Amino acid sequence: MGETPNNLPDLKELPAAEVQLKQRSFSIVWVVPLAALLIGGWLVHKTFSEKGPTITIAFESAEGLEAGKTKIRYKDVDLGQVTAIDLSEDLSQVIVTAELVKYAEGFISENTRFWVVKARVAATGVSGLGTLFTGVFIAMDPGKNGNSARHFKGLAEPPIITTDLAGRNYLLKAADRGSLEIGSPVYYRKVQVGKVVAHRLSDDGGSVDIEIFIDGPYDQYVYENTRFWESSGFNITLDTEGMRIDAQSFAGIVIGSIAFGLPPKGESGPVAAKETVFQLHKTMEEATQKIYEQKDRWVLHFHESVRGLLIGAPVEFYGIQVGQVVDLWLEAGPERSAYQASVVIEVEPDRAMLKGDRLNTPEERRKRIESLIQSGLRARLETGNLLTGKKLVSLDFYPEEPLVVKITKGPYPELPTIPSPMTNIGNKMSRIISRVESMPLEQIADELKQTIQGAKKITNSPEILKAVRGLNASLKEVQLLIADLRTTVTPEIDATLEQAQRSLKAAEEMIRTDSQLQTKLKTALDQIAETARSLRQLAEYLEQHPEALLQGKEKDE
Repeated sequence: MGETPNNLPDLKELPAAEVQLKQRSFSIVWVVPLAALLIGGWLVHKTFSEKGPTITIAFESAEGLEAGKTKIRYKDVDLGQVTAIDLSEDLSQVIVTAELVKYAEGFISENTRFWVVKARVAATGVSGLGTLFTGVFIAMDPGKNGNSARHFKGLAEPPIITTDLAGRNYLLKAADRGSLEIGSPVYYRKVQVGKVVAHRLSDDGGSVDIEIFIDGPYDQYVYENTRFWESSGFNITLDTEGMRIDAQSFAGIVIGSIAFGLPPKGESGPVAAKETVFQLHKTMEEATQKIYEQKDRWVLHFHESVRGLLIGAPVEFYGIQVGQVVDLWLEAGPERSAYQASVVIEVEPDRAMLKGDRLNTPEERRKRIESLIQSGLRARLETGNLLTGKKLVSLDFYPEEPLVVKITKGPYPELPTIPSPMTNIGNKMSRIISRVESMPLEQIADELKQTIQGAKKITNSPEILKAVRGLNASLKEVQLLIADLRTTVTPEIDATLEQAQRSLKAAEEMIRTDSQLQTKLKTALDQIAETARSLRQLAEYLEQHPEALLQGKEKDE
């Protein structure tokens, strides 16, 4: 072992170390950090426990949206805020990240819809004007219950209806969409009660399905026998009361509209259930007309132009519509006279023609029509509208018209026709024109020209002028003579007439049988008769005794 340094003690001589534990009291200095730690932990727990779901919404554009400012609202209640705005990987969309409040998690599902609310001016109206002062925000519609979701696709336009609206959806079947748009109004008695929410082609492509929503409580007026029709634009009606213009609203003129109601004298049936399917008619007249089950078809042959006669044109009998045109075509032949326009009409006998007759079979109704044909029933074209030139088929009785029916092969019986009034007028005018063309018009014109020239020469000749002047002078003299007659001759004539009247009266008194003159005249006549007898006797005596003129009459005679 080596020696230790002089200044260090020997370790072996040192006593063994003993550990003694000394008890210390808690220092107040640690209270503040511990409290801060507890408060921080509580705040963190509260923050995470109250934090709502974080969602993303894809929009086409971020116009008006700002991270940290734009709110998410439902019924004007703030439910969250936009925290970030980013572009998608393909740059086609804007991804908006937003944090919602805790209680919003209960009604967020795959059916929830989001859209940006901002000032909009559309044909259906103006909306979102308040955002001009408060800024745009994202509106939310919870939708129906569904599976939980955190990623959504925002709507480009606000939805027409939301979950909180009361009412019913109905489906309308139409031949085409017409002028209807999403948002087009639906009217009942000219009161807006709903809107068009969607339109699409049917599964078979043969029609258009138009979905409408009727607000409550107006949906109680949609019955199972309700009729729907397009009321787009405006209707101009010309009748005995003048011109009438009817339109539902300005919006209906611009974007179209739909109206509904019951048929005339129709009683309301059960209220229609939601998603009931109805037929959408083109016009109110089409929708409200009575539906008849019995329909008979006849073919008409016209040897004239049928311009203006369209499929669907009315068939009238005594001015009452009893059917419509369902088909028409041109039949051609080798000769010009063989050309004819064939028109098929569909007649509903119950409308007017066979009213009161219980003819249930087509054969019975056909026999009835044939009997009417024998009585003079004929068809002809008439102008239904002077403004549009549209024509209709008119049925009436013309017993003076001959019955001319050509036997043709076809599925429908033939109804005889007669020319239209305009065609008759045209035929008469054609005959008149033909006669006029056959006249020697040039010769007549030359002779008339010569006559006019001769008359002109006569009227302009000095002798005619001189005669006219003399005639004027004579007329003046006649006028003076008439005036003189009125002043001088007329009184004398009146006096003469009075004297003649007195003379006639006196003559009447003279020739009366009991007048003195009549008695004297009778006496004189008797004497004259006696004298005549004496003279006759004298003449007879002288004729027998001519010597008596010389010798005188003998005494014994």
